[in-house]
Amino acid sequence: MKKYKIYMLILIVLIFGACATNNFNSDNIIYGIDPLVSEIASQAVNLIPADSNMTLAVYYFTVDGHESNISDYLITGLTTEIANLAGDGITIVSRQGLDRVMSEYSFMVSDLVSEETQVNIGELLGADVILIGFINPLEDYNKMNIQLLDVETGAVLGGFFLDYILETGFKSDSSSEIVSVQEGAVQTSGTSTVTTVYENFEGPVVNVNPVHYEEYWGDKILNVSAKTGTDDEGYGFLDFEANFPDFNMEEGWNDSDLTYYLNYKNDWSPLNQQGIAVTVYPENFTNITLIVQQPEGDEQKTFIVNMTLNSDEWTNLLIPFSSFKDITNIGDLDLSRPVSIGFGIPFKDNYANFNFRDSTHLQGRLGVDNLGFFKFKEPDNPGTVAAFEDEVLRSPGLFTIGGSDLYVDYTNSDDGILKRNAGIDWQYLESTIEDDGPSGRYLRLYGELEINDKILNYLAEDQEMYAVYRMSTGIDWTEFGTYSMLIKSDTFENCWFDISGNGTDQSYNSTLNFNSSWSRVKLPYSEIKSDMGTLKDTPLKTDQVWISFVFPFKASDLKKAVENGSLGFEIDIDQIVLKE
Repeated sequence: MKKYKIYMLILIVLIFGACATNNFNSDNIIYGIDPLVSEIASQAVNLIPADSNMTLAVYYFTVDGHESNISDYLITGLTTEIANLAGDGITIVSRQGLDRVMSEYSFMVSDLVSEETQVNIGELLGADVILIGFINPLEDYNKMNIQLLDVETGAVLGGFFLDYILETGFKSDSSSEIVSVQEGAVQTSGTSTVTTVYENFEGPVVNVNPVHYEEYWGDKILNVSAKTGTDDEGYGFLDFEANFPDFNMEEGWNDSDLTYYLNYKNDWSPLNQQGIAVTVYPENFTNITLIVQQPEGDEQKTFIVNMTLNSDEWTNLLIPFSSFKDITNIGDLDLSRPVSIGFGIPFKDNYANFNFRDSTHLQGRLGVDNLGFFKFKEPDNPGTVAAFEDEVLRSPGLFTIGGSDLYVDYTNSDDGILKRNAGIDWQYLESTIEDDGPSGRYLRLYGELEINDKILNYLAEDQEMYAVYRMSTGIDWTEFGTYSMLIKSDTFENCWFDISGNGTDQSYNSTLNFNSSWSRVKLPYSEIKSDMGTLKDTPLKTDQVWISFVFPFKASDLKKAVENGSLGFEIDIDQIVLKE
């Protein structure tokens, strides 16, 4: 719990720091492109050790993943300026060399911001270090982030920020931004996708349908309520609450079907689109269901994705239609017809993840912004389950602690009735996308648990506690023959790997072994087994496939956590792919 409070303190400091640095200060502005070139060259050379003997290449300057309008001028100018300042120990790659490599090896402009592309180009140029620049056009000036990247390791050796204003005559860059939607839709461009925003909540919102289900707990009905609207800051919201008077929530939560829903009914057709685009803010909770519905006669075709998000922060979601689970089985989604987009906040799943436990008054808010669809600029790579290298969440995940509310003290059971015995007092789970992985960005799962001595009774009965991450893959597995991924952890040495097909009784499993450094795990289908045989011999009957990683905690770690009061863990995952 102390660590969580420290996180909040750091967050507050960062927020105020960010507010301070975004203020316009004319004293720190560089006026003109030639003074900008000189300042970049001077600071870059100062980052290079004086006795270095290396080759440096100046890379493209980008805005939102695209080449900046001033990139050519900066590359040419910096190649000359750095050569003049660096001395004999530094060799500078010519601009012509960069153009030749781009042309000969057919690198695409859309890959400019990919760290893998940057490193590959640096290797082909024979460079030890490349200088890269990211430009963020602001209202009154431009902000530039300069970094020096080690070609061999991909590590950032150093960097700096500069603010500048161009003189008349240079075409200014513009950053992708959301504008107020009046008529039709607004398109914005990301690293690998184009997003069509139909509703950004800058104006009046129509066809909003909030619902919730009332239910009885014992002989009393819950007092529940919800309302929707548009916040002054320009986003839609669902406010919800419930009261549990004279009730023991710990006894009744597991039988609860209480769910709050927010549904946007519209006439938007996702024709030629690949998935749902939305930005959400879950306040006071972590588990959410994204819902797509389409009428079929008197029924509703319904497709869902269940996710665990980080509470109290905005998250951009770009989720392919292929990752949605069909829960009605009355027909596929017809992309030529309108769909409605909705959200569900389940009480039970959130309570299991230690939300809504502060009192008998449940309260929360879901913020929704920039609602629409997206499509890939180029076809996705075959076999990619999750690569984490761009903005698309191909495989939304559920992150939980298995058994956190199922700890049972069997020795104190009465008449065979299992008594709940909470061995965990508090838990904090977080998933983030981190930089500087083996091939760029990767997924990090972090958890912290406060454990009490009641867990010892659980362990005495040979029960296991485990961390679970579950993903929907959205890929037809029958076209491939090997599962592959990168993984490492500072806590776990292995996990159970489970595969199941939606709407079928097929389930397969295997064991993955790894260590504290990145491990490449490859599993041929012949090694993924069940009572039905192997995945190779009995292919899945559906392309709606879920995979689960179940990480068992060591009993020794749990016992040590009882003494220390807490247990923290990290799991890093990257490049989940299927191969032939």
